[in-house]
Amino acid sequence: MKKTKAILDNLNYPLLSIVFTATVLCFSLFFAILFSILEIDVMNNTQFDELTPIALFFGAVIFAPIIETLIFQFAVIEIGLRVRENWTELKIHWFIPGLLSALLFGLAHQYNWNYTLVTFLMGVILAVMYYYTRKRFGVSLAFLMCVLVHGFNNLVAFFFQISS
Repeated sequence: MKKTKAILDNLNYPLLSIVFTATVLCFSLFFAILFSILEIDVMNNTQFDELTPIALFFGAVIFAPIIETLIFQFAVIEIGLRVRENWTELKIHWFIPGLLSALLFGLAHQYNWNYTLVTFLMGVILAVMYYYTRKRFGVSLAFLMCVLVHGFNNLVAFFFQISS
């Protein structure tokens, strides 16, 4: 883990965004293959098929990453960190706001339990990405990183959704 952190610490912002994007895409690919082998339809009980491709694109690729990052990574984590700083007697571990962020992110995607599980785990990755980027580059670039990576992941999913 220390070697991985040392490598990441030497990357500039654009390269780091490529690494995080590749990580998220590998995660998504892993679950896509796993669910395919298990014959589980993750998109079951979602309303995505009812949307036009343009509405799906703007909703999933543009608006959702911005709004969800604003709520789940920025607001939940930043508020949690402020509570931790202001009420030290609570002894809140630094990663608790990230776990809360991931849990709420997953619960916001309750189309079915498979989808909720995957989005919870994706929320953990986004929280880690937010924390790491925030520490190195500040809140604004952490926010931007999460929006871009989340949006690119949704763009790939969008292409798979409309092609099926």
